[in-house]
Amino acid sequence: MMRLNFHFNFQPRYYNGEISSYEVLLRKSQPKIKHYVESVEDHVAFDLAIIESLIKQRALLPNAGKIQLSINISIVSLLNEKFVETCEKTFEHNKNIILELTRHDMTRDFTRIQTAINRLKTQGIKFSLDDYGKGYANSELFLHLDVDYIKLDRKIIKNISQSYVAYSLVKTIYEKITKVFGKHIIIDGVETFEQFNLLKQFGDMTYQGFYFSKLLGIEDVKPTKPNVNIYKNETQSFCDLLDQAIYEMNRAQNYQDIKRAIQELIKIDRYNILGISYNFLNVYNEQRRINENYNELLERKSSQHLLLFSSLINTSNALVIIRNREGNAIYNNEPLINYLGIDLVNYSAAQACERFPDYQTCIDLDKELLNSDTCFLVSNETVDTEKGRRFFHTFRQKIIHFNQSFIICSIYDANDSINIDILTGCYQKSYLESTYAKAYQTLVFIDLDGFKLINDIYGHNKGDEVLRDFAQTVKSMLRDRDAIIRFGGDEFVLLLEGSPCRGVQQRIEVIRCNIESYFLAKQLHVSFSYGIVEVGGNIVSAINQADAAMYKQKHLRKQKHLAKQ
Repeated sequence: MMRLNFHFNFQPRYYNGEISSYEVLLRKSQPKIKHYVESVEDHVAFDLAIIESLIKQRALLPNAGKIQLSINISIVSLLNEKFVETCEKTFEHNKNIILELTRHDMTRDFTRIQTAINRLKTQGIKFSLDDYGKGYANSELFLHLDVDYIKLDRKIIKNISQSYVAYSLVKTIYEKITKVFGKHIIIDGVETFEQFNLLKQFGDMTYQGFYFSKLLGIEDVKPTKPNVNIYKNETQSFCDLLDQAIYEMNRAQNYQDIKRAIQELIKIDRYNILGISYNFLNVYNEQRRINENYNELLERKSSQHLLLFSSLINTSNALVIIRNREGNAIYNNEPLINYLGIDLVNYSAAQACERFPDYQTCIDLDKELLNSDTCFLVSNETVDTEKGRRFFHTFRQKIIHFNQSFIICSIYDANDSINIDILTGCYQKSYLESTYAKAYQTLVFIDLDGFKLINDIYGHNKGDEVLRDFAQTVKSMLRDRDAIIRFGGDEFVLLLEGSPCRGVQQRIEVIRCNIESYFLAKQLHVSFSYGIVEVGGNIVSAINQADAAMYKQKHLRKQKHLAKQ
């Protein structure tokens, strides 16, 4: 066995805040270790000597079997039968080892390397591809090897906290390796908090670098907690599958290959987002049209408007579902999934009807809209649930996308019937019984002063005009989130966000001053009295308290007015 005349350092790797393994680093004073390794002629003997020495040193440590080590070996060693056989014997009884493959540029024999990896994996060995992104010509090819980890070269992340371009490059590499190849990434060379903070936003990965720990001696090595539950993306996302299928279509070299590639696209794009013509006559025209549609989709994919729409539709209070012409759900938002307890996208129309008998009515109403000349349909529907019968308002819209028809349904709970007062445009009194009213912190009860005299002198038509003007003027001075309700006659209720009554009182005084000025300009004497209370979760109690406070203020205002006379 080769004699070694250097020592080892150990660099901790961290996963979820705990040390998952140690990378073993060779150290030699003269010459530099990099030059020394490059000068080695027999890499098989050298790698076996390293493995043997480390196994012996680890065996002397407490809880040696619980310490996971990552050992660098030349990838060409895996082409040597003696190396593989020796490793099989060594690792039959020595576990918790990662073999990190270096010098990828030394071979192109992908098949034999993969065979060796398969043999050693039966002994529980894990594999990592070292220095991805360093510039080796074969790096891309070896991403297809059945390795557990891909370690990015430290130079890739060096400038990510100073350059958005560098940051974007690392993010692109991360997404490609994790989403396309389903591998776990090890980030090397993390030296600052800024680097770590940017990197951790990408997702699941393992870190190492001087930000976490200095190099350790063998005496400082402790048991590790291997990341056995690392996230692995076993299946490609739809976008990745679609992108790969487009790639296959565009690299096809003849009519038949292009046609087969388009047929494969049809299988992947089961909702026909690309608008493929199933009975196309000219394969080259269809290829061109598919590319145009795909590029159009890509242009919209990351637009601000689309991101906003996606967020709005998924977080909407409404239950939203989109169905195709066949009645199959191609989208339903989180509120609908939570309400039903299942994701209807995973069910055919027939399966959905079998599970929910009322669902057939929904599909029938879809067909009614699809076969009509109109684009909208509003309906009231009932659903029998375990908790009793529920009522819904449903708004359907017909959408045409690449000559295909879809129905978007927005479903609102009708148990909280919200009606608008025709005269004033305010909410009707029933709003106070809805769940929406309970969300406000402050209630103001308002009663007009001088309104009866206007009715008596000018008649009810003038009185209606005053009520309209009053409501619209007050509404213009409220925030968008506030609500105004016509309680009855010339009584109104304001529901306001925010609870400090003193601040609310100042706002109401300003509103009253503006109301008086507004009507005085019309030679009318109109004002109002009010009472303010905190809602406290009980609307009825709050209304009664605010009503009493309003009458107390009205009485005091009358007394003050009489005293002036």
